[in-house]
Amino acid sequence: MTKEDDPSLRTITRIFTIAKWFGIPTYGNKIAFVWAIVLLIMLFAIEFAAIWKVIKSLAGLVDNKDERGVTARLSGAIFYCNGLLSLILSWRLISSWKWLSTRWEKIETTSTLHIECDRNIRRRIMFVTNLVGICACIEHMLSMMSATGFEIPPEKYFEKYILSSHGFLIDYDDYTLWLAIPVFMLSKSATILWNFQDLIIILLSMGLTSRYHRLNVYVKNLVKRSRNEKKFVSEINTQMQEWRKLREEYVRQAALVRMVDKELGPLMLLSNINNFYFICLQLFLGINKGEKGIINRTYYFLSLGWLLFRACSVVLAAADVHLHSKKALSYLNVLPKSGYNVEIKRLKNQLAHDFVALTGMGLFSLDRQKLLEVTANIIKYELVLIQFDK
Repeated sequence: MTKEDDPSLRTITRIFTIAKWFGIPTYGNKIAFVWAIVLLIMLFAIEFAAIWKVIKSLAGLVDNKDERGVTARLSGAIFYCNGLLSLILSWRLISSWKWLSTRWEKIETTSTLHIECDRNIRRRIMFVTNLVGICACIEHMLSMMSATGFEIPPEKYFEKYILSSHGFLIDYDDYTLWLAIPVFMLSKSATILWNFQDLIIILLSMGLTSRYHRLNVYVKNLVKRSRNEKKFVSEINTQMQEWRKLREEYVRQAALVRMVDKELGPLMLLSNINNFYFICLQLFLGINKGEKGIINRTYYFLSLGWLLFRACSVVLAAADVHLHSKKALSYLNVLPKSGYNVEIKRLKNQLAHDFVALTGMGLFSLDRQKLLEVTANIIKYELVLIQFDK
């Protein structure tokens, strides 16, 4: 194997370095750390205020002149709760990335097999990162246009936006510029963190899948070579040693996936629960209330489409790890009996029975079937909500 770092590790580390600008200071200086603490305290404060508004609304202590009900207030509280937890869990994960990437790199560089490096992984990671960033910016700009419209005077735009997007939190009588500015900053930070948590899952899944893919290609080439070569005693012994080393590589890779899963699991659980809730909410509001105006309708469909695309990307990217962990079996099954040895038998047994997948803290594992199950549950809950909605 070429003794060089995995390009995915360097690229992911550079992306994690950028996170210091929106509250994750692991790769930043003291100023970034202070900003992270301030943001954490502010998110705690706005979440407490949002929960208090929900409690008052449930207790009937709020005069809903602006027709803001419990659903709107609860959605706002969940949005900022996700931002708060996302900051904490992303900070935790990126802090652990320093030692985790070192272990990952060690597995790559200490292999005795000639496994080629994935030359295109950096390009794919940058493409996904830029796609998420651009689409998130477009979706958020449309949400701001939808909240204000185009008929509002420029000097009233900021006030209109805050009262429209945060009506669950700020009433007209409570509005002040000194309150609106931090709320505006927190809403942008929470939105960035929401997109970033999904991006983290996708990028780490891509890195793990890339290594599995390279191992599987090595198996495919080794099977092809085993079928074509004539068998001499010396070659049989050499091939057996090669198969043993390959089996050990799969053991190391499975251990790496479990190490990543241990650190990524809480963020995976948060991401899937949050995406599931807001997909159900968007569908329910769209079916029951609809949207008036071209901008509002455009924003609704684009926002829902982006949310669905991002949620599916998280599940499919994580599911690819499990899919590729079993893919080598299809190559081993076509190997003729004359090419079998005890190490191949052990490898087949290992791949068939060792369940390797990313999970949400062990509560569920991510595979492609899970996407179908989630889709079925969304449809079921939407039908129940529509049936009992008054």
